[in-house]
Amino acid sequence: MKQIVDFVKNDKRILITGIIILFLIIIGTILAFTVGSSTAYTLENELREMGKDFYENFFYDEFNSSESEREEFLAKYGTIGFKVNLSNLVRTNKKVNEEKVKNFVNPKTNEKCDMENTKVTIYPKSPYGKSDYDMEVEIVCGEELN
Repeated sequence: MKQIVDFVKNDKRILITGIIILFLIIIGTILAFTVGSSTAYTLENELREMGKDFYENFFYDEFNSSESEREEFLAKYGTIGFKVNLSNLVRTNKKVNEEKVKNFVNPKTNEKCDMENTKVTIYPKSPYGKSDYDMEVEIVCGEELN
């Protein structure tokens, strides 16, 4: 055994090869975990963009009332939020979102995401301006995307 250890220590090529193999194994492991979650990350970002577009360019702009009436209405949803499913997000901006919704597929199973249960929940917050809100997303595409 001592001869093997001495041989490895004395022959730098074996040591360098071992380090390179170890490095490749670590990189491969990191990539395996990253690639699996990248689809979920991409779909989550797409859904957030659709939710943002819906709230800021459709929902918020539809208020023709005074600022105080808008604040009063939005304040009611600050804690419970309001949910907008993928179906409705597509309808509000068909030109852009019809193309985006084609990406909502689970790559593992090729199952399309559920248009009714995939949704954003928007929580308006004070001072209730156009960009004053928090958002949660829920993506339902069969089994877990990660």
